[in-house]
Amino acid sequence: MPRSLCQAQGSGAPEVAAARIAAEGTFWRQEQGAAPMASAVAKARASEAAHQLSAIAHAVHGAIGVTEEYDLQLYTRRLHEWRLARGCEAWWNRQLGRHVLTARPRRVADVARQVF
Repeated sequence: MPRSLCQAQGSGAPEVAAARIAAEGTFWRQEQGAAPMASAVAKARASEAAHQLSAIAHAVHGAIGVTEEYDLQLYTRRLHEWRLARGCEAWWNRQLGRHVLTARPRRVADVARQVF
């Protein structure tokens, strides 16, 4: 049985790490030239992390997180606005799926190597 609510919900660290790695990889790829699929991966991972982390924050803080006096509601609104800006994670994941289907690789790992 988990000892705390954070352990029950997860720490969010893997989501943040995955989003950061994807964003940094995109940055380095764009210095070498255009990297639209790397950007799609980074946007999708960051959007997924924002959604999951805001859910964890509200679970930890409880109902007070949605009150006007508590700043968590401001951060949550901003996170969700940024998450939905220029397409949510589902839209970017569909774009990646279409890229994989049109590339027709022998293995999906071949596409991943090309993206990063």
